[in-house]
Amino acid sequence: MKEEKVDVAVIGGVAAGTSAAAAAVRENKDLKVVLFEKDRFISYGGCGIPYYIEGITKSYEDLIMFTPEAFKKSKGVDVRILHEVTSIDPVNKTMIVKNLESAEDTKVYFGKLIVSTGAQSSVPKIDGLEIDDRIFNVRTLEDAIKIRKFMENQSPKSAVILGGGYVGLEMAEALGTNGINVTIVEMMEHVMPTADPKMSELIEEELNKNHVKVMTSTQLKFVNGGEDSVRVGTTNGVIETDMLIMATGVKPETELAKSCGIQLGTRDAISVNTKMKTNFDDIYSCGDCATVQNRLTGEEAYIPLGTTANKMGRIAGKNAAGNSESFKGVLGTAVTKIFNLEYAKTGLTYGEALARFKAGMTLVHSRSKAHYYPDSAPIHVMLVYEHRTGKILGAQMAGAGVSKRIDVLASAITANMDIETLSSLDLSYAPPFAPVWDPVLIAANVAKKEA
Repeated sequence: MKEEKVDVAVIGGVAAGTSAAAAAVRENKDLKVVLFEKDRFISYGGCGIPYYIEGITKSYEDLIMFTPEAFKKSKGVDVRILHEVTSIDPVNKTMIVKNLESAEDTKVYFGKLIVSTGAQSSVPKIDGLEIDDRIFNVRTLEDAIKIRKFMENQSPKSAVILGGGYVGLEMAEALGTNGINVTIVEMMEHVMPTADPKMSELIEEELNKNHVKVMTSTQLKFVNGGEDSVRVGTTNGVIETDMLIMATGVKPETELAKSCGIQLGTRDAISVNTKMKTNFDDIYSCGDCATVQNRLTGEEAYIPLGTTANKMGRIAGKNAAGNSESFKGVLGTAVTKIFNLEYAKTGLTYGEALARFKAGMTLVHSRSKAHYYPDSAPIHVMLVYEHRTGKILGAQMAGAGVSKRIDVLASAITANMDIETLSSLDLSYAPPFAPVWDPVLIAANVAKKEA
């Protein structure tokens, strides 16, 4: 078996791994930093996958930020694609790496190790549910390429999407705008189960407007894949469809970490401290395989988002190279678009807040622009706060023009503003951008009266 020594070894690419590797080199250019990735892609915009499938992004290559060669040249990182780490010895600081092309193993001695193995699709254990020519995951760029090729070659007329979360909803638009009849099967009472019901109902209205059939409170019973169609058995009947999309969420890819004694935390993600360190001093973790701290509650959480992965990776890389920075956590701020409706959230939902605080909630209905300005559209703002103190605990928005408004609320929570301070913010105004009273300020003023 061949042997090799590296200063910093990184397992996994995409958002967190590439950020970590690049940060380590920036911190100390004398270090030998090697990134091992079992896939052929190391750096791409995973959040752009639905838009490539839809056809807005014409080529999958447009989603690629760096090829392995470009990343090595630009960042100074030695990149090994199609190399899978099969075992780790944390005590002796070694790992076995298999070259997937030659099947050769190499024993790698590392000074520091960064585990960035990401997440995998959380596939229900249902009879017949196996990936085949008509059943697809939608997690990696390889998955996206397969779906797009199927659409181009087979011209499907119908699709079932299992799961009504962010990815499932984005895929409903991607397929629906291509003339495919879409049915969403969701086991919970509403789509977007992480939202408060009032927000989920607005999303469901938008799906119905765009001829997407929504089956909520529906359990999957079986799947029968065939050459010409897929039969999807549910508690609300059997659906025959041309293609089946798995959008049932993700789970951290942590089997490798678990097998070598790296401590796992909530949702079986790798438990890290604010320095991104695991229970082994020289091993760090970041991205969709690791936990993060919720800034509002201080609790360990699992919030797999691209923005979070990049921030965690940057800190893990810098610290593995000798720095000592801390990650202060996240609020879970996110935004998405479902046809003509935008949805965004930050902080706690009203349901989550009630479990931890004496919480109140205000829901206001306003306009995205001055009512007389073209393209002015409805916007619904839900503001969650703590009674007595007025502390802002979270917000959700649905409608038009929500993306930067949710950022105002995320900034307010981070700055520990209360609703009184929020209501006095000097926000910009012009008819093409907002009513004279911005919906954020309206929500704050209403909340002040109720708090």
